Order: sequence, then C-alpha cells, then structure tokens
Amino acid sequence: MQSRRLFFVLIVSVILSIGIFAQPPGGGREGRGEAQIKKLQERVGLTDEQTAKVKEIMQKAREEGRKAFENSDGDRDAMRETMMKSREKTDAEIMKLLTKDQKPKFETLRKEQKKEMEERMKERQ
Repeated sequence: MQSRRLFFVLIVSVILSIGIFAQPPGGGREGRGEAQIKKLQERVGLTDEQTAKVKEIMQKAREEGRKAFENSDGDRDAMRETMMKSREKTDAEIMKLLTKDQKPKFETLRKEQKKEMEERMKERQ
C-alpha cells in the first residue's frame, strides 16, 4: 500500500515538473510583453491609465506582427521592414500618451534597447 502511494506521488511530481520546464523563461512572447510594460512603468513612470492604453497598443502591434509574419512567405527583409515600421508606429502611439517629463525617459529607454539589439545582432554574425 505504501509503495502505491510513493509511486503515485512520484508520478504527480514528474507531471508537475514537466509543466514547469515546458514554459520558456519569461513566459514566452506574452511574458515578454508583460515584462516590457513593467519596464515602461518603472523607467518611464506610466500611470495606471497609461499602462492600460499601452497594453492595448502593444496587443494590437503583436496581432499585426503575427499577421505580417504569416503573410511574409519567408522573406526576411520584407518582414524586418514591416516590423521596423510597426515599431515606429507603436512608439509614436505611445509617445502621444506620455507627458512632457515622460517622453525623454521613453526615448532614452528605446535608445538603450536599440543599442542592445544591435549588439545582439553583431554577436550573431
């Protein structure tokens, strides 16, 4: 009887651990989006109202990006161009929400992110 209980506990432990390891760090794409919003809240000082609007903007951008990827037919250059335009559009929409004091903080954050991306791209080459 005790060996059955031990076996059951072992099976449950294995099943639960699979679920934990199956989730990518940061929660996948959705987790990254939440991390981006949190970073904006901390670094730019978004209000709750601004945060809600930024979430909507970013969700819309993710959906547009997903559609662009599906329609790209593997053309990486076209996809990159589409994503850059989408990023510019998203940033412009977010800038409209920000106060005069928040705008320079947002611009600084984006410059840092751009620099980090460029460094990652150099490492890949």
